[in-house]
Amino acid sequence: MSRPFPLLNIEPEATGSRTVLLVAGEVDLATAPQLRAAIDAALVSGAREVCVDLSETTFMDSSGLHALVAATHRAAAVGCELTLVCPPGPVARVIELSGVGELIPRMS
Repeated sequence: MSRPFPLLNIEPEATGSRTVLLVAGEVDLATAPQLRAAIDAALVSGAREVCVDLSETTFMDSSGLHALVAATHRAAAVGCELTLVCPPGPVARVIELSGVGELIPRMS
């Protein structure tokens, strides 16, 4: 059975050596691989900074948190910085409570 609309949409915006990934929708067990793939594509492209913008993310579970933590390690291994944009709300609260916010720098 197909879904009537995608649960997650990720739009990359590259400017020079910086890539911003605009993440809209839900990041969970079903969609976390899509987030990992988008981050990996940005890393392979040679980005020196990858910013994951969660402003339009409505839900994130532990699968999404794991994807972000693992991506931070992969980014560091290739000399890239991973940052987050995450305004106050449910997703920011999950990131804060889990301690992931202490591992990944957040931008305003």
